[in-house]
Amino acid sequence: MKNLILILSVLVLIFGSLTTGYCYDNETDSEFIFPSSPLEIDRDEIPYSSSPVNKLERGIINLATFWMELPAEVAKVSKEQDPAAGVTVGVVNGVITSAIRGLTAIYDTATFPVSSYTKPVMKPEYAWKAADDKIRAWLW
Repeated sequence: MKNLILILSVLVLIFGSLTTGYCYDNETDSEFIFPSSPLEIDRDEIPYSSSPVNKLERGIINLATFWMELPAEVAKVSKEQDPAAGVTVGVVNGVITSAIRGLTAIYDTATFPVSSYTKPVMKPEYAWKAADDKIRAWLW
């Protein structure tokens, strides 16, 4: 019973404070308006690149695409040396780089509330970007 009274008291305080923001509109003389709340957030003013959402997004995207480091490294080594080295050395480098990218993705996802939102652990920021750059460089 005490818990119920406590919960109801908290709800009355919360909802009671919300309704105290109404004021009477003198121009229309019949309508109430809700003044600009200090809790209003304009999504266009949020610095997305320096928010925890950016770090969480980077972690989730890299968790889904970390495997793209494998073909990227094969393409890189094939361009630098030859296709035979790309298939052997490139695969080994790709597996290692993919594992590192996966671990950094887990780190970004697990620690997204902690600051350093704009500094990715690996460059480039996303695995698909690295794969795209390396494969394009190899093909063209």
